[in-house]
Amino acid sequence: MRIKNIDMENFKPLVCVPIVDESVDKSLKTARALVDDEVKVIEWRLDYLKELSSPVLLDKALKEMSAICSSSVLIATIRTDKEGGKVPFDEGKMKSYLSLIAKSKACDFVDVEYFTYENPRDVVSALKRLEQNVICSHHDFEETPQDDTIFSLLEEMDCSECDIVKMAVMPQTTTDVTRFMDICNSFSLETDKLTITMSMGDLGKVSRFAGNVTGSCITFGSFNESSAPGQIDYKQLKEIIA
Repeated sequence: MRIKNIDMENFKPLVCVPIVDESVDKSLKTARALVDDEVKVIEWRLDYLKELSSPVLLDKALKEMSAICSSSVLIATIRTDKEGGKVPFDEGKMKSYLSLIAKSKACDFVDVEYFTYENPRDVVSALKRLEQNVICSHHDFEETPQDDTIFSLLEEMDCSECDIVKMAVMPQTTTDVTRFMDICNSFSLETDKLTITMSMGDLGKVSRFAGNVTGSCITFGSFNESSAPGQIDYKQLKEIIA
């Protein structure tokens, strides 16, 4: 898969930098700085925005962000409190947000918290009908599930019409990290879709620069403020995986 002449299937994972500012103006300023630094993938964490509740302002902001990120892959994410984000989950509101993002044609991908929906495949299908690339994601901030559970969750997301399958878990031991990485590698060899996988926290940092081992096409590095436990500065991350 190539987006804006960027190969998403590189042997080395692409470094994605989340924007976690609370205002649109600050978010756009951050995006300009990241684009100037040739960051190839940018995730806009819309759940941090104070302006999120206004559809008119959000649509305008998405188009402004799209113009800035014309040479970078842009991911739109509204992470809910169910999966470590900033807004409460409301299925009706979330579907409206996702539809607005897709109709704006502003973003290369939209992130869908797959297992929070009653009929997640229908949510993904609706976005695909709007010609929106979709990342199906699942985050577990409490633990690293058992092997068969991890594989089952990945396969269930894979069975949707999504373009990328994403999973992040919290390790309690170093063994959690290594077995998760091993399972993710096995899954990436079985699926024909791109994957994004990581073990979070300090214990899981190694997984953030081992995408060539786990099959993960993207890893996440921070700019000023992290959006998840264990993220390291994106410049340092780029140096590690160079």
